[in-house]
Amino acid sequence: MTEKNFTKIDEFKKKIQFNEKLGLDDRDNIILSLVQKDPKVSQDEIARKIKLSQPSVGARIKKLQQKGILHTINGVNFRIVDLSLAKVDVSSTDTAAIIKEFKDCPFFINALITSGKYNLCLLFMATDLKRLEGIVNHHLRGNPKVKEVQMNIVISTAKDMVLPLNIDYDNNRQLSCDQKCGENM
Repeated sequence: MTEKNFTKIDEFKKKIQFNEKLGLDDRDNIILSLVQKDPKVSQDEIARKIKLSQPSVGARIKKLQQKGILHTINGVNFRIVDLSLAKVDVSSTDTAAIIKEFKDCPFFINALITSGKYNLCLLFMATDLKRLEGIVNHHLRGNPKVKEVQMNIVISTAKDMVLPLNIDYDNNRQLSCDQKCGENM
């Protein structure tokens, strides 16, 4: 590694202070940086850049994956595909029950339990706005565990954002869903 890389790492570490929390060293940081720039970068190329053997790089990558620091998500890049994304903020008396209701929904992306007025943020993706509005109307508005709902449509993102698709052909609950929520407008 060059002195220049170490200087950059030291400056960055002062700004973000992740290293101690995540158990990273300078080589781990460079590996993460290289993989972020090019997810298909080879272990051989990384090994040449940080002056380690390929097996050592492979072991470091495996360690980063086991810690949950390096993870691959297969899905669609929202900046590229022509899909609608809804961010639905919910004030709920039972966040776990609301999340459970959407577990098998093919349009459900993720849920965030939050603090503040709204204690749940739900993300849904569909081919059209009518479907998204139908999901909110059918499952949330009028639900006794929901006090308030605010739905916003995401117009764009500042960076690439890969959204995992919730399509599971082995999930009978997902396959048997009649998706009537799309009709509730």
